Amino acid sequence: MAIEPGVHWLWPTPIGVNRYPEAASLNPKLVQVFAEGRAAQEKARGIDEPQSFFASDDDLLHRVKLEEWQDFVRWLVSSLGDTARTANAHVWAGQELELQASIEGMWFQCSRGGSFHDVHTHGNCSWSSVYIVQIDDDEQRVQHPIYGDANGVTRFYGPNFTALGGAFVDAGNAYLLPPSHDFAPVEGQLLLFPSWLSHQALPYDGEKERIIISFNASIHATGGDQLQEYSAT
Repeated sequence: MAIEPGVHWLWPTPIGVNRYPEAASLNPKLVQVFAEGRAAQEKARGIDEPQSFFASDDDLLHRVKLEEWQDFVRWLVSSLGDTARTANAHVWAGQELELQASIEGMWFQCSRGGSFHDVHTHGNCSWSSVYIVQIDDDEQRVQHPIYGDANGVTRFYGPNFTALGGAFVDAGNAYLLPPSHDFAPVEGQLLLFPSWLSHQALPYDGEKERIIISFNASIHATGGDQLQEYSAT
């Protein structure tokens, strides 16, 4: 296919941002369920003292028995499908695909007292997520004397981040900046992002514990994932 003259932006990075409309009623119930699950898992792991960071087993999808849980999961899957459709619209080229999302693992994490989750990516999936169950409200969160605006945010590092480590930056390649982007945590907010994207949870300290849900997912077309004919070129 001939390429028209001009500047072409390649390899954009899609991030889906969603808000669960029933978060105010569901999230407090999740906090209680997670507290009970955490106590049981810490006992099984032989943890006697309270820890500033905790990550549950990744079978959360099947552990929560709340009546509202299935509606929430359906919303997660629907949001994921919408994000994938938007991200792939130019590649699907008008094809209407019936999608099947498979959640490969789901877990919750709790942090406080300056704990954090270092830079990482997720494997064996195409999309990953962060859903905020509980955190200090924004006005209070950013008043932290050390962490300030960065208190408990999710930070994403663009594909250009490693190149900028030793690159010469001038006016001509200023488009590479900034190499990272912070998303402020808001209760009920769901972030969906490509699993290969480097990210981290920055240190958090507040009155409320920072509690999130994460899941990994793969998405397949029910008729197969081959979208274009194979060619010899």
